[in-house]
Amino acid sequence: MRLAQSVPWMCFVGLLTAASPSEAQPKGGASPKGAGQQGAAGQTAIQAPRAPSEAMSDKARKLYMEGVTASEKGRWADAYASFVAAWALQKHYTIAGGIGTCELMLQRYPDAAKHLAIYVREIEKDTTATPEERAAALKTYAQARAKVGAVRLRVNVEDAEVRVGQEVVGTVPLEDPVFLEPGAHTISVRRQGYEPASVEVELKAGEEIERSVELKSARSSEPAAVETPGAAWQGGLGKGGDPPPNKTLLIAGGAVAGVGVIAGTVFTILYFGKADDAENLRQQIRSGAAPERYCPNPESPSICADLNDTVDVQYVFANVALGSFILGAAGVATVVYALVDRPSAPDRRVQVAPLVGSGVTGLSLSGRF
Repeated sequence: MRLAQSVPWMCFVGLLTAASPSEAQPKGGASPKGAGQQGAAGQTAIQAPRAPSEAMSDKARKLYMEGVTASEKGRWADAYASFVAAWALQKHYTIAGGIGTCELMLQRYPDAAKHLAIYVREIEKDTTATPEERAAALKTYAQARAKVGAVRLRVNVEDAEVRVGQEVVGTVPLEDPVFLEPGAHTISVRRQGYEPASVEVELKAGEEIERSVELKSARSSEPAAVETPGAAWQGGLGKGGDPPPNKTLLIAGGAVAGVGVIAGTVFTILYFGKADDAENLRQQIRSGAAPERYCPNPESPSICADLNDTVDVQYVFANVALGSFILGAAGVATVVYALVDRPSAPDRRVQVAPLVGSGVTGLSLSGRF
């Protein structure tokens, strides 16, 4: 036994019991059954009732039946609220049919066409639906379609959002047309990563047109990056994207390295010169008594004094030469540091200087790290 036989006339069959939209909500809530058999569009609505689907949840079925009861009494706003609540719980096409019929009676024609289009499309797929039910659904849908214009929208990108004014009406691809009141409208399409596009339409009641919208990638409109003179240095140590080197450190490091190498070379030559002089003096001194400092012969004080002075100067030159080479190495390290250091790094200053004095020979290292 079909459940439809035990279900009272519901919202979309309420068109049978209402004379016109102006009489859809009679005073005192009395049913307008004696008002005639004309629907909202002035045509006879013959859509048959459908029982709540077994696929509906208990809560959705309860709300659906509340909508049926309200529609029997001509309380279209109450019926609409119940159907919408049921639709929020479960998107079943039978509920959409109830919503659409209530919207038709309440003169919300674009919304009615939208929900009745769902009802018509899905009832065609339902193998339990009879030919009479399908035909009745088409007639009710036709009443809503006669009041609105329709735009079939073709968009080259899927998942794009479609808007009419500020209202979102769907996402591409759209199964049904966009239903609009007769008149001028702007339909806009947008998707992240693409430039928004829009199309202007002018519609008449009952008219259906087709429009295409092409979205262009936002990246394609961006100008290509052009390297200009003076652009950020890309060298570093050969790694692309490195910041420019610190010129001050490069110049200072190069200067220190040059001075250190040159000074080291000069003092090394002087060191070997004094070493030769000291060796010549030693050859002039005959060996004898126990050594006194560097001179083994106390009978030759003048030669010993010369030898002592020569050896002292020799070691000073050796220390200065060593310090100069260390200074040069510090300069080279400074150059390397300038090439790899980023400008955002904390300021670092290093000072290296040779120390030469009486009994003191070495390097002075100071700075901020």
